[in-house]
Amino acid sequence: MSLAVSCGSVVSADAQEAAKFLLYAGAGQAIDSENLTDDNIPYAIGGLVMSPASGLVLGADIAGEGEMFDSTGGGNRIRQALSYNLLIGGNVYDDQSIRADAMLLLGARESVSDCPDSYLGFQCYADTDPDTQYDFNYGAMFAVTFGEAASLGVRMTGESAQLTLGFMF
Repeated sequence: MSLAVSCGSVVSADAQEAAKFLLYAGAGQAIDSENLTDDNIPYAIGGLVMSPASGLVLGADIAGEGEMFDSTGGGNRIRQALSYNLLIGGNVYDDQSIRADAMLLLGARESVSDCPDSYLGFQCYADTDPDTQYDFNYGAMFAVTFGEAASLGVRMTGESAQLTLGFMF
């Protein structure tokens, strides 16, 4: 005599899909470009992870946007600030050929980098690390992905507006 027990579950085809990854780069214009000392073009490089099952989108990027005061290296100058950001959002439209996602962007942006001057040519006295202060960075991103290949989007923060181009894999 034998006894067989079978446990099974029904899983939809969508839940079996693996997460999708999107790498993107963006460039654009500063929001307050008339009053900026630094004339570098704002940019961003980042990635998104998209869950087909839940519609959740998570991501991170690093961007050159806004300005900061830099007194390292023996000089006092205004230069483009770096921002470090996290993105969270969701899928707002999805069919077989087009997918649209909207995300909230929250992060930190450099505002001041300061240290005592070095007499030996280092960035800071005794080759110490500079003291860097950060401001809150916020914004949003909207991306439209075409098929399983390319994405076109808009990334807007309090400091810049950028067009993004991404590739899905």
